[in-house]
Amino acid sequence: MTTRKQPRHKYENRLWKGAYAWSSFQHVRNVCDYILSKPIQFEDAIYYPLITAICVVYARPFKPSKGIESLTVQFVPKKFRHLHDQLILLRDQTVAHVDARSAPFKGLPANNVRLIVSHGQVRLGVNELRFTVATISDVRKLANALVERMHEYSNKLGREYPHGVPDDGEYLIDLTTGTFRRL
Repeated sequence: MTTRKQPRHKYENRLWKGAYAWSSFQHVRNVCDYILSKPIQFEDAIYYPLITAICVVYARPFKPSKGIESLTVQFVPKKFRHLHDQLILLRDQTVAHVDARSAPFKGLPANNVRLIVSHGQVRLGVNELRFTVATISDVRKLANALVERMHEYSNKLGREYPHGVPDDGEYLIDLTTGTFRRL
């Protein structure tokens, strides 16, 4: 089977995408560092929101966006592809979107809801995503690898930019006009 090579996206789009991805992976690494440095337990009120943030922010560069192309899985180091796939699946079915018939986890739907009856009193329970310390450490390693790759990617694009990058200063990457606008 032959495949056609896709045309490269415009430099401005690739720079924008690289910077946005770099920022997202930095945030994921920071959240992992925060969880690993504090004695945060599964039961703590902030635990689930932090895990949710990891999944959602990690996946942002890989998801469709109006006006910019998604980051491809080729940026993900092969040794982290399974973890990457799991984070995307969790984001898509469990934390950013709540699929009632989500992927199974330990034999139950990951988004299971339970009816709990005790002494005639009814309560509801909702399954919440939990990562082990080892998983958070692995996510941090993945995020760190992607921060480095995005940094290298952006620098390479800057060196290859056909019109040369502008002089020292801060510029808006204007995707509408395809130019750099000094701020």
